[in-house]
Amino acid sequence: MRQLVLLLLSVIGLSLLAGQAHGHQQKEAYTSIVFNQRSGMLEIQHRFYLHDAEHAAQQVIDSNADLISDPVSREAFAYYAISTFSMQDQQQHPLTLTYVGTELQGKYLWVYQETPITTNMEGFYLKMTTLQELWSEQTNHINVERNKHVTSARLHIADSWHYIEVAKASE
Repeated sequence: MRQLVLLLLSVIGLSLLAGQAHGHQQKEAYTSIVFNQRSGMLEIQHRFYLHDAEHAAQQVIDSNADLISDPVSREAFAYYAISTFSMQDQQQHPLTLTYVGTELQGKYLWVYQETPITTNMEGFYLKMTTLQELWSEQTNHINVERNKHVTSARLHIADSWHYIEVAKASE
């Protein structure tokens, strides 16, 4: 009987630890910038771990922010996120990014932006400080895809503008 109780306590303890690991903040965000030649748009998709976004929203928006059930909180977080992301062309002129919307998908919160593709888009200056004022260890990963070729960058709190060269447009 004693062994059964110890086994039961061990199982309960392990399941509690597993629950804590599941709720651990990732402190990473991923942005994909894709050249969509059919639409003529540069599509920007920011993916945040919902758990991280919830913690951040409660600090930068409102302590009662609820990204899962409250669309207003979700929109507020989206506007925070897009305010901390910027792109410039090769001549360091700002690109005008249009907010498209948000989406919840599993454990992720997606924030979408876009801008028209212009001629000579062979590189960008990128800046993304999202969540870094909250967590200095936050890493923002950016992938730029053109013609099935992906170029990547990792932005940390000490980074300012980062230049990323992309594949040339196909003829």
